[in-house]
Amino acid sequence: MRRSSVEYELARLEKRRDEYLRNHRQKRELSPELAAKVPEKLRATLNLAFVKAFKLIFEKRTELIDKTYDKENTRIQYEVNRYAVGLKPDKKSLRAFAKQTRGSGALSLAFSGVEGVGLGLLGLGLPDIPILTATLLRSLYELATSYGYDYAKTEERLYLLMLIEGSMSYGDKLDDCQRRLDEFAERVGTGYVVLSEDEVGEQLCAAASALADELLFLKFVQGIPIVGVVGGLSNPVILNRIRRFALQNYQYRMLQSLVRR
Repeated sequence: MRRSSVEYELARLEKRRDEYLRNHRQKRELSPELAAKVPEKLRATLNLAFVKAFKLIFEKRTELIDKTYDKENTRIQYEVNRYAVGLKPDKKSLRAFAKQTRGSGALSLAFSGVEGVGLGLLGLGLPDIPILTATLLRSLYELATSYGYDYAKTEERLYLLMLIEGSMSYGDKLDDCQRRLDEFAERVGTGYVVLSEDEVGEQLCAAASALADELLFLKFVQGIPIVGVVGGLSNPVILNRIRRFALQNYQYRMLQSLVRR
């Protein structure tokens, strides 16, 4: 039997997801010599900085980040794309969502307005951490809107944090993150999801920890400073990886929703 366009696109995407998992089997870790040079409190300080930045943005600054991109136009374009899929779910209409995100230019986000959202220094002497956090969340917010997901909802914020943790993971940990993402997306898609504050808080800490570990690796292996890190990461180092992983997962959610329909 000939596969439908949705089934074809889903199979095509699953191959790309499998390739991503294969390419991130080996965890990048500091050598014992470099690990010994990491200041004892640096990782804890980085971790705390990301936790504070996530909490501050979610609680007080999401609306300001919304103003740094054309949210309404992005939402309208999603509605247009969704309508086209409803009329004719072919290759062109199904790929229009991803095409829209490529045209957004969201990878060159550093210092494109997010530094003006009033995040401050968090009292930790790491001024770029809140800017980096706002930058990556802005990119994810735009992706979520492009696929019709409302990141103001608690379950979608949890999903964003799961995406961040997964994108910074390797090997078995990455496999586990991917499995949890797929299971959670299915629960949300079927309307069966009940969340506790503890669950969201734990996932926020997991995302912060994953980002802190990756920054430490970049600092001590590639020589990128922690202060000034946004400028150093305006090239696709962390931001591109998070966005690529998130795009695959939002595409997967959209295609799975069409299969269930």
